[in-house]
Amino acid sequence: MEVIVAVCIFIAFLGMIWYLSRKSQGKSDADFLHSIRKAAECGDPIAQFKLGSIYSESSAVERNGAEAAKWYLKAAEQDHIEAQFILGVMYERGDGVPRDDDQAFKWIEKAARQGYARARVMLESDKWVNYLQARNPVAEAPASADRDVPDVSKEQIDKYLHKAADGDVDAQYNLGIIYYHGEGVPKDFEQALIWFQKAAEQDDADAQYNLGFMYGRGEGVEKSHGRSLEWFRKASELGHSGAQEILAKMVKKAES
Repeated sequence: MEVIVAVCIFIAFLGMIWYLSRKSQGKSDADFLHSIRKAAECGDPIAQFKLGSIYSESSAVERNGAEAAKWYLKAAEQDHIEAQFILGVMYERGDGVPRDDDQAFKWIEKAARQGYARARVMLESDKWVNYLQARNPVAEAPASADRDVPDVSKEQIDKYLHKAADGDVDAQYNLGIIYYHGEGVPKDFEQALIWFQKAAEQDDADAQYNLGFMYGRGEGVEKSHGRSLEWFRKASELGHSGAQEILAKMVKKAES
């Protein structure tokens, strides 16, 4: 049995090296799908997450939400933070899995407790505050109570900085949240704006939505109603419900 496990780990290691070498040569997901699947089947959480991403958003295969959720789950069960968060969102939306708020909360909270900033922010929304209070009327919001969710560590911030510098949109967004709220670093609106801007330029609707507020309030930048409206509109076009509601209110106010 130990020999089989060792062989699987070795195959997974070779598979990831092959994938990275191919990726550096500009190959598509289809070119390394077989190798990634082999590594994923051997239990490599990075390969499992990548395979989930391929079935969720790659053009290499036909989109399959159920297959994506299957591999995200395998990675999430091995504490892959992004897999936990994405799996939680899939349960919240009923994407590839039955809609289930209990499962959604479970996985989003797991990611939040590991310091995933986007998960922590999501748990601060009215939906999840009300959800938690319905289960336990005396409980506080899970992500706003410092004793419940540990601060973001320096190691986690360094990891985000490294990934963000390579263009990782989630890391860029997370850094925006970290600097905006001062989680593990001094609060710094200018730094938050920089990282939200980078994520927004990669069509991250949440980052665009946050920029709408920051320009509207003059946080870290000169106040600009025009720029605020521009970012809210971009987020709205990507389907962000919060931005759509704000734009509707703006239109209604302008017409009255």
